[in-house]
Amino acid sequence: MRAIFLAGIAAIVLGGVPAMAAVQTVSTGGVSFATMPFTYDFGGGNRLTISNSGDFFSPEAVSTGGSLEVGSLGAPFYNPPQPTSYFTNRGGSFGPGGELPQFLSYVAPPKVAFSISEGLVGFRFDRGNGFQYGYADTASTNLYGFRFETTPGVSVAFAAVPEPANWALMISGFTVTGIALRRRVARTA
Repeated sequence: MRAIFLAGIAAIVLGGVPAMAAVQTVSTGGVSFATMPFTYDFGGGNRLTISNSGDFFSPEAVSTGGSLEVGSLGAPFYNPPQPTSYFTNRGGSFGPGGELPQFLSYVAPPKVAFSISEGLVGFRFDRGNGFQYGYADTASTNLYGFRFETTPGVSVAFAAVPEPANWALMISGFTVTGIALRRRVARTA
């Protein structure tokens, strides 16, 4: 019985790991761009610059270089379109058929609407073999890193961040399951 239980746990843990992970993660350690812009080059002159817009509710501003384009919202929300951040608690993906309807280049840095909270700024760039999709993980005037798909034409997914109440429910469920299994083992012994 114990072997079946351990095999089930291993299948759950290993089943969630992709066979070929092609996602590149670049950690910036929460670097602040409050006083100085932060630029990252994804290769081939594809640059994303994140700077402080000076607006309290929308402190982030982005500009692009090369073929890099930022996920944006247009009509009916904004005219002209402007970059947007995506809240991390929803889960989803950036890429073909993903969450953002359009990607645009910005030479002059427009502000990212409502970027005061933790959010993701989606982007795509082309190194000559098709668009690669990714996102910047930001909160107010801090940049925590980038994640992007190294395989062109493939969406990059982001997981929903569970609320504290969900964590409590999950932990209590594991506790009850553990107690039930422990009592079952004690009875059979």
